[in-house]
Amino acid sequence: MDKSDLKRVAKPSKVRRILGYTPEVREVSQAEDEVNRMSSRLVDAMGIPGTPSHIPAAAGPCDAIDPDFTTYYRVDHPWALWRADADDFDTAMENLRSRLPEMGWRITKDGPMNSMARNPEIMAVHTTSGNRVAIRALKTRSGDLKPQIDVTLVSPCYQAPEGTDLSRA
Repeated sequence: MDKSDLKRVAKPSKVRRILGYTPEVREVSQAEDEVNRMSSRLVDAMGIPGTPSHIPAAAGPCDAIDPDFTTYYRVDHPWALWRADADDFDTAMENLRSRLPEMGWRITKDGPMNSMARNPEIMAVHTTSGNRVAIRALKTRSGDLKPQIDVTLVSPCYQAPEGTDLSRA
């Protein structure tokens, strides 16, 4: 049995029902660039010194409708702000609370994480792009882990243009 026999892509009629929207047809590089730009703006919005990790955004499977990554994809961008002073984390989170709405984000959660450390967490959705972000100020971490601000930015699902080989994207 070859890989083509294993494709598990939802039929177009089910995609909207499963996701709640119809995925936009978009080039992978265009979606990755947009997420990278949004991440850069988030660093600026924090307004504190630190070094962002240099992991670029990357396309991955839209598991709900195409776990085999053949037609639909989403862009994930997990990164962290390193070498930032934990004393500045409250300032960064306060800056985000005030600046995210001005940047087109709707905050959906603003409070402590559900963990023993109860570190602050902000979750938001970008009102025009549908991108989602989770920002966690990890002031208290177990073991020898240094404080950092973790950011996970995720796009909605997109449909790759006809003829795109997502395995090479």
